[in-house]
Amino acid sequence: NVSAAVMVLMAPGGKVPKDRSWKAAKVTMTKVDSFLDSLIHFDKENIHENCLKAIRPYLQDPEFNPEFVATKSYAASGLCSWVINIVRFYEVFCDVEPKRQALSKATSELTTAQEKLAAIKAKIAHLNENLAKLTAKFEKATADKLRCQQEAEMTAGTISLANRLVPIPVTPTLDPLRMLTDDADVAAWQNEGLPADRMSMENATILVNCERWPLMVDPQLQGIKWIKTKYGEDLRVTQIGQKGYLQTIERALEAGDVVLIENLEESIDPVLGPLLGRE
Repeated sequence: NVSAAVMVLMAPGGKVPKDRSWKAAKVTMTKVDSFLDSLIHFDKENIHENCLKAIRPYLQDPEFNPEFVATKSYAASGLCSWVINIVRFYEVFCDVEPKRQALSKATSELTTAQEKLAAIKAKIAHLNENLAKLTAKFEKATADKLRCQQEAEMTAGTISLANRLVPIPVTPTLDPLRMLTDDADVAAWQNEGLPADRMSMENATILVNCERWPLMVDPQLQGIKWIKTKYGEDLRVTQIGQKGYLQTIERALEAGDVVLIENLEESIDPVLGPLLGRE
């Protein structure tokens, strides 16, 4: 029975042999090494339905028990255990394998879902970053708009105030030069050698009315000639660095005389700073 059960399980392609006698079994087990190798490498995860159906009567036999068989043959007892355990393994495998496959599928789906979730999170982070940038731009634009509106309101208020002012009459042909001088002054200047052009008259007007010491750029020496003629002997003429020029200036300050400093360089003696600054 043990050898017959082994022949049933090992039937190729589920073709269970009809002759499962001891004689037929001995033929199967003639080559011990190959027979043992076929037991060790038996495909226990794929057993044909015909083989399972044919093995049931053997397993239901009370004497198909390794302990009982061991009293007859130790080798047969090992084969009996092999048959029982192979069938048990297949029954468990048929129950566990679908769960294992389901687990593998669920794991694969979980991995795919996690990858998809990671991609979605990355996209959300990118969108949030863009949103933050756009929000900052929007806030800046809003602040700029508010500032422009405030400036526009202030300008409108200024314009409104300006429109409410009483118009001040202005003489359209007003000449500032004529307010500071008259024809007699101009005639006197020309008699003293001042050229008759308007620029010369403007320069002379500035010179006689200014509160600061006038600086003259006079490449043609027309201004120098006019000043020397105008002030005559009351004019004190000197140059910076000239011997005794500071004493000349001091005496002029004491007497209230006019001083002309000729040929100025790019820099002026610091000692004249308080004087030029009217300090």
